[in-house]
Amino acid sequence: MSYRTITIPYNEPINAAVYPCDHSVGTIVYSHGLFSSKDAYKIRKIAPALHNSGYTVISFSYGYTRHYTTGTPLNIALPQCASELNAVLEYAANTYNHNLHIIGSSMGGAVALYYAATVPYIFSIKSMSLIATPVHLRHVVRALSPHGISGTSVIVGEYIIDAQSLQQLSSIELVKLIPRVDIPVCIIHGNNDDVVPVTHAHDIQKNLCVPHTMHIIPNGDHTLTSQNHVDAILEYILSWLKLHP
Repeated sequence: MSYRTITIPYNEPINAAVYPCDHSVGTIVYSHGLFSSKDAYKIRKIAPALHNSGYTVISFSYGYTRHYTTGTPLNIALPQCASELNAVLEYAANTYNHNLHIIGSSMGGAVALYYAATVPYIFSIKSMSLIATPVHLRHVVRALSPHGISGTSVIVGEYIIDAQSLQQLSSIELVKLIPRVDIPVCIIHGNNDDVVPVTHAHDIQKNLCVPHTMHIIPNGDHTLTSQNHVDAILEYILSWLKLHP
């Protein structure tokens, strides 16, 4: 299905894609993973079915993504990303159906958790779905920079990341913030995830104090992009959305 590209007002305008649904029952905001964008494969695969189920879907790019091709080190800061997520949620509430839902994938799920635990939002956020989400960020940083952090930047594949932002990310004990989350949570994780081990999903579940459910996908890796995995994700999310209209 077709979507529209839009620009959401912010300090630096946020690039987004919207799948608008007339007479929608709610608005879904998708928070993408670390080296992804508003055009993430997963949301492009599930957005049509979410739209056909009556939801407007908004996918946006975090500000650091504008430096993917400039050579400028990526400044990946959870507080900044949470502020951008808040701006998108505000835009969604003011422009489309104000009953909001968040879907976060991988690091985008960590941003969503951090946001829900630390930002005093004023919107009606009905549910949150977390896909392959890390909660022990120190482990993630260690995987990105296995030889430690030195100098002003770290090279990870084709990307350059600001070293200080990685150090700050490593210092955030996200698992200790989870009890503050007051949004119902659906946890989805692959049992063969070798990037964010499934123990992260169990640790999220153990620390939640709100209604939640967890689905562990057999033979699921971190990307969860095979068709049977995408179908399972969609089934779990749609079922969760129906429980939290």
